[in-house]
Amino acid sequence: MSQEKPKKVNDSTRTIIYMVILSIVCALILSTIASVLEKPQAEAKALDRNEQMLIASKILSYEGYFLITNEAGELVPAKYQDGVLIPGSKETIASSSQILELFNQRLIPLLVDDKGDIKTFKEAGINEKEYLSKFKKSGYANLPLKLIYKILPNQKKDETVDFKEIKEEGWVIPINGFGLWDAIYGYLAVKPDADTVIGITWYDQKETPGLGANIATPEWQNLFPNKLIFLEGPNDKTDFKTAPLGITVVKGKVSEVLGDSPKAKSAVDGMAGATLTGNGVTDAYRDSLGPYRTFLIKAREKYSKNTDIK
Repeated sequence: MSQEKPKKVNDSTRTIIYMVILSIVCALILSTIASVLEKPQAEAKALDRNEQMLIASKILSYEGYFLITNEAGELVPAKYQDGVLIPGSKETIASSSQILELFNQRLIPLLVDDKGDIKTFKEAGINEKEYLSKFKKSGYANLPLKLIYKILPNQKKDETVDFKEIKEEGWVIPINGFGLWDAIYGYLAVKPDADTVIGITWYDQKETPGLGANIATPEWQNLFPNKLIFLEGPNDKTDFKTAPLGITVVKGKVSEVLGDSPKAKSAVDGMAGATLTGNGVTDAYRDSLGPYRTFLIKAREKYSKNTDIK
């Protein structure tokens, strides 16, 4: 009886088996890498958001060094030393640990209810980390308790002092909306008068490079400081209860479109070839700031008690 010869596996079958095995191995490797990098990536994004809020608050420059206001009211380079900012130089770039430490010291997350009253996360019985994570994509403006950050003065942190009693240097409000292609996310910082812009940033956007993506450039963002978020009425008077709230991105230049009219104080130049992105930014400010009106009015009334503003 003759012995049967073993069947040969043809080349195509061998190739398919090899590709399947290779694909499985690659998938496992990529899955492992993604898992390992997940935490560092999340920490990097959190650090970037912290940086963006500090930039909007004019505590950190776009170039990466800290800022401080001198006696003449001018922003000058600073360095972080012994828990406070002191005059420094542009060469003193802030480290990640300093940025995180200063952020936790100067920007305090709080909650605002529909009556415009402030609560801490502890007072509201809400887990801060879970809250921030759950609503970071959908936004915070339309929640019963809305997110806001209080900007504290440049002074050493004192655990014995209730930070709610410390006089604020401004407020940071999260802004979100839609550009031409996708959602856009940013921050708006206003002075204690709850009307005058300190600065803005757009930290997450997928707009067209060289066009709509210019909303993330320092050059365009530098158009916003000292703009008013409440539209001023005739004779330099503003009805804060009814005035349109937001900042308008015009098509063209403000000086040419609006001249020196009251609307010009709440508008910025548009970006060439990015009208739809500009419209999205306008809508984002209007829709995000509107729900904070009651809080902004209360903050302004509190501020006006110690100043000459009406």
